[in-house]
Amino acid sequence: MWNKFKSFLKSKRGINTVEVVILLAIMVGLAIIFREQIGKFANNIMKSLFEDTNVDWSPEGMKNVTGG
Repeated sequence: MWNKFKSFLKSKRGINTVEVVILLAIMVGLAIIFREQIGKFANNIMKSLFEDTNVDWSPEGMKNVTGG
């Protein structure tokens, strides 16, 4: 058991894990710092997709789109 633990510490397989954890920490940090801007950006995209269109989202309007 002790030999397996020593070989795990000496192996280089854990380096990729450390890199992924560091990158995730950076991404989470940036998301926390820019959360208001990200939220405004996402809201603007959703608004432009669903509110600023000429599509009638009511059931009667959707019947025209789906042919039903």
